[in-house]
Amino acid sequence: MGFAAEGVVVAAGRCGPVTEAGVPLWGGPFSRPPAPEAVALGRSLPFDVRLAPQDVEASVAHVRALEDAGLLSGDEAAALEKALREVGEEIAGGRFAFDPIDEDVHSAVERAVTDRLGALGAKLHAGRSRNDLVMTDLRLWLLAARRRIDEGLVRLIRALHGHAARHAGTVMPGTTHARLAQPVTLGHHLLAHAWALLRDLDRLDAWAARASESPLGAGAIATSTLGIDPAVSASRLGFERPFANSIDAVSDRDVVQEFLAVAAICGTHLSRLAADVARFTDEALGWATLDEAYATGSSMMPQKRNPDVAELARAKAGRLLGALAALTATLQGLPLGYHRDLQEDKEPAFEAADTLEAVLPSLAGCVETLTFRPEAMREAAAAPGLFATDLAEALVRRGVPFREAHARVGELLRRLEAEDLSFHALSPDDWSDLGLPDGADLLDADRAVRARTTPGGPSPASVGAQLEAIERILAART
Repeated sequence: MGFAAEGVVVAAGRCGPVTEAGVPLWGGPFSRPPAPEAVALGRSLPFDVRLAPQDVEASVAHVRALEDAGLLSGDEAAALEKALREVGEEIAGGRFAFDPIDEDVHSAVERAVTDRLGALGAKLHAGRSRNDLVMTDLRLWLLAARRRIDEGLVRLIRALHGHAARHAGTVMPGTTHARLAQPVTLGHHLLAHAWALLRDLDRLDAWAARASESPLGAGAIATSTLGIDPAVSASRLGFERPFANSIDAVSDRDVVQEFLAVAAICGTHLSRLAADVARFTDEALGWATLDEAYATGSSMMPQKRNPDVAELARAKAGRLLGALAALTATLQGLPLGYHRDLQEDKEPAFEAADTLEAVLPSLAGCVETLTFRPEAMREAAAAPGLFATDLAEALVRRGVPFREAHARVGELLRRLEAEDLSFHALSPDDWSDLGLPDGADLLDADRAVRARTTPGGPSPASVGAQLEAIERILAART
């Protein structure tokens, strides 16, 4: 007779989970079963079941490593692989019967195989531990998630690239401190977001290169005495290399922590882009219009077209930052070796990947369908104050030290503002007094952006060069 608590059953006389064949997973040296509340606290199956496909693949790779080491015959390895594949298909198809005794996805898979194969199934776990298995599963899962995130980032970058190509010469005000600063082009502004997202792709690439290291074969902490070659399973699973140090392989979670750091940085970039989408489509600014498919209405106000997609994308950065902070707080201070604390790595990892996989296609679709209003931007770019730096630099070209030029233009601005006037009110004599007889010609946004010929600047020519560079980068990824 067993006992049950919160859906967890432990067989009488056993002190840990058991298979139907009566094989205990870990309870051998114990004389009493674990407390029901302790079992409930430690049960990770509700969330780590997502690792089932990876657990099956890692187990198959381990079976082949056991065969390579002479610990399984070819027939035994084939039977184990067949059973593992069947279990994987049942889990994927929703037909698998999880048992309340299953602590986690690893024990569920092993139990099911042992239930099918009896004593042969009990050979599956030779030379491995759940410590190395879980990190193998999680690395595989994260590497697969990274590929999907890559696709979402590329789609979003291409959306920005497409608009930038169409608006390489569309002038608009550039801002600092959310105040009018200098004329730029819409293409230049959009590509600033694209370059940031390209760096996120680079960070994911660098992370993936470090993550492509198989922990399988590290065992609990010190490998095993069975002569298993970790390179066999590493190669079969597509990792670039096996672990270098067995303690490090099972005890460190920097591979998850770094993924979360990259996700948090990416989320911050997405939030800034989303903030621009919300700002540009604000009726008070009127620089762009949201497509109805990416806007929502109000239950009370009939006129509303709310930028909910952009607002949610902006807010989701908080989740990503929180996931990184949560895992970092868990890891700090842990001595080397496996600790159950490390079970807390998976939910932040899943949440971060899920968040990016939800935000990226939504924000990409929102950006793809934006309708920009060049005339509204051009009107805003005619604000006289935007040309103050151009006037100061024109004086510099005439030999005036920059600080003196800065002071002259600043003093003129102060006087004009006191009289509620702008640069356009200046007479030819006023311009001559400033030292710029042709100063009125400088009050033109198109001229201002064309004059910025520095590579990486806002001129249409520079934007064109940036577009070509980004296209080359994206083409190289295919």
